[in-house]
Amino acid sequence: MAALQGMPGRYIPGGQCSTHMAGQGVRVVVSGGGTGGHIFPAIAVAESLQRIANAETLYIGGTSGMETQIVPREGLMYQAVTARKLRRVISLSTIGVVASLLRGYAQAKACLKAFRAQAVVGTGGYVAAATVLAGARLGLPVIILEGNAIAGRTNRLQARFARWICVAFQETLAQFPGGRAVQTGLPLRAGIVLPPEVNARQARCALPGLSPDRFTLLVLGGSQGARGINLRVLDAAPRLLQVGVQILHQTGRANEAEVRAIAQARGLEAQSGYVPLPFLEHNQISLALRAADLIVCRGGISTLSEVMVNGLPALIVPLPTAYADHQTHNARVLERAGAALLCPERDLTGESLTEMVLELRDAPHRRAQMAGAMRAMGRPHAADHVARLVLNTL
Repeated sequence: MAALQGMPGRYIPGGQCSTHMAGQGVRVVVSGGGTGGHIFPAIAVAESLQRIANAETLYIGGTSGMETQIVPREGLMYQAVTARKLRRVISLSTIGVVASLLRGYAQAKACLKAFRAQAVVGTGGYVAAATVLAGARLGLPVIILEGNAIAGRTNRLQARFARWICVAFQETLAQFPGGRAVQTGLPLRAGIVLPPEVNARQARCALPGLSPDRFTLLVLGGSQGARGINLRVLDAAPRLLQVGVQILHQTGRANEAEVRAIAQARGLEAQSGYVPLPFLEHNQISLALRAADLIVCRGGISTLSEVMVNGLPALIVPLPTAYADHQTHNARVLERAGAALLCPERDLTGESLTEMVLELRDAPHRRAQMAGAMRAMGRPHAADHVARLVLNTL
């Protein structure tokens, strides 16, 4: 973890919890790891707690996930504990995974004691499960977040320990009996929605490579990119660029080299209007969401929540391998509301994607209806809602 040294957040390696961590004010632990859909909501809740109550927050994450880089950079105190994903297929490696989870639980419990935590917020991932269980065993109030329309198996198991279960969709409420589920929306970072005085033209001017006056398609594959979407967008790009559509394409860092190689071979990067980026940072994503007329994206709840609060019509291409096909269920909720179109990856081609984009480009009234339906489902103040639920448990 040497790369973390010097970052504004205080990084504490696994197993090195210290009683010097604890302060005198409100102290809340947030925990989530593995994907942006778990990490960024936890950061958002921590920021709201700090702003509303001047709370001290400790983020407990894994020793090797994305959170090890993202969280300390945001200025939050970060504690690493052991966590490994439990596979659905039982094998010899399962013994090692269970041992790892038990170590993570013991480490999280020690850190909660050292920090003198007063509440725990879990946003998902196996490290959050260990932290939530440790908090519950210590008698602390626990709040968990479930963003997907179909609740994940970890959250269904953790729900028995939770004071509140915060969900994004109304459809999810009935999956948690006992009257403890509340629809808050998914917590989002401050600034994800630009002020209304910043229009689409101004946002495009702030993003290098975009023309202020062209119809703009934004492509997001989630925090880790989406190869299936990338390949179909590259197939559609020549025709779309030819008819005046510009494409802001987040490729994912792992897929950047492949996308650029294909784009170069097809002459896309030499054309005006194709802008590939490996990742849109926090200050860029709000501009991109305001600049776009239409988005192609996965069905992860973190991305969809950002799209909802920005009121952006969407073509949603769910990840085919997502657990319990939850991304398809998320997309169906938005499609039923008239806010999006569900586009299964197995049925999507470059040609069909081109047709859908151009059909919506030429139907501004329909896009406006979709945008209104999307915005009506957004919860821009979800982080504050969750933070106040936490504070009310103390």
